[in-house]
Amino acid sequence: MSAGMITLGFFVGILILLILITLHEFGHFIIAKLSKAYVYEFAIGFGPRIFVFKGKETWLSIRAFPLGGYCSIASDKVDPPAEREDEIVPKERMMDYIARWKKLLFILFGPLMNLFIAIFLFTTIFAVTQVKPNDMSFYGATYNKDMIAYKLIDQKVNKHSEAKIEIDQSYVIWGWTLYSNTEILFDNICQQNNSECGPKINELDNKQAATYEKTVYNFLDHLQLGKDKENVSIKFAFRQVDRFTGKVIDQEVQITEQSTQADYKGGESIGIAAPTRYFANAGQAYLAGWKETFTQSLTIIKSFGMLFTGNITQLQGPVGVAGQTATMLANGQQFFMYVAMLSANLFILNMIFIPPLDGYKVLETIIEMIIRKELPQKYKIIVYSAGAILFLSLFVLITIFDFIL
Repeated sequence: MSAGMITLGFFVGILILLILITLHEFGHFIIAKLSKAYVYEFAIGFGPRIFVFKGKETWLSIRAFPLGGYCSIASDKVDPPAEREDEIVPKERMMDYIARWKKLLFILFGPLMNLFIAIFLFTTIFAVTQVKPNDMSFYGATYNKDMIAYKLIDQKVNKHSEAKIEIDQSYVIWGWTLYSNTEILFDNICQQNNSECGPKINELDNKQAATYEKTVYNFLDHLQLGKDKENVSIKFAFRQVDRFTGKVIDQEVQITEQSTQADYKGGESIGIAAPTRYFANAGQAYLAGWKETFTQSLTIIKSFGMLFTGNITQLQGPVGVAGQTATMLANGQQFFMYVAMLSANLFILNMIFIPPLDGYKVLETIIEMIIRKELPQKYKIIVYSAGAILFLSLFVLITIFDFIL
């Protein structure tokens, strides 16, 4: 990857995080306003102000360091911001005296904004593309008309057809024969549906095209047999699959013609990939968006759990996000999937019960609602200080590993 793409990825990655965190803080801001809390400032970024719009009550500002933001609300435990000391704020508008159920909503609505964004992006992507996300093609492994597999299948399917049939990934590779001159290097083509050769691993694989990433990896291994050979060519066996369910349609295995030696380019343009499967209707796509949000949210929990086994490489900080963003920029679909995944992960990350994250604040507020009184301030100072040190240390450690990796 070029230095220019890495640099662009860094800035775009930081911008994505800034937008997602700003929307997170906007969730807090909305509930604060609806609760009649006195909001001093809604800030994008940290550090010195670059720009400020001074409203009648709330100031909107952009600050120098684009790594987050915050919503400043009046409290009798914290001094007012600079230039706001003379403002008189009624007690009932301070966060300390607002009903605890409103305070709970205020805390929750930040992470929930990230959850809503993830759901919106996933469901929109699935509804627009209609492609099921667990197919390799969804992440870029698609057929290309210049690839050998595509051309050979296209020639076979349309050879005796009066109407031109558009070849897409509704066909799955069922086997292949690899030649060097007249020598057969490898052959697993099955001409009978009940044959034991072919890419199936078990009976399910005989029916479900979704498992065909196994085929791809098997093929890459076999392709090495022709690496140092001369005059290498190939032919494929293939079958048709249902574009919605991914099930193999019950018909004879078809065999392509043998490729010309000129077509074969050392495996760079073979074009063997899992078939694309589609949602039958918008309802399926919508439900899949919710499911994908849940799945991606679990990844951060698993990654966070690996910390206790000493494996920190699964977590990413801003530098890691920037590097990953650079690889996604070329494909709009992948890019927005990645943004949705980040938003889902931010939701889960913020709900972890570690101060000063929102998850701990939710737990603290629920405890106070149960005991009907506020926890001792001395206890809060100790817990939040320890949590802040832990969180900052983890952030620095993850960032160091981002640079190393």
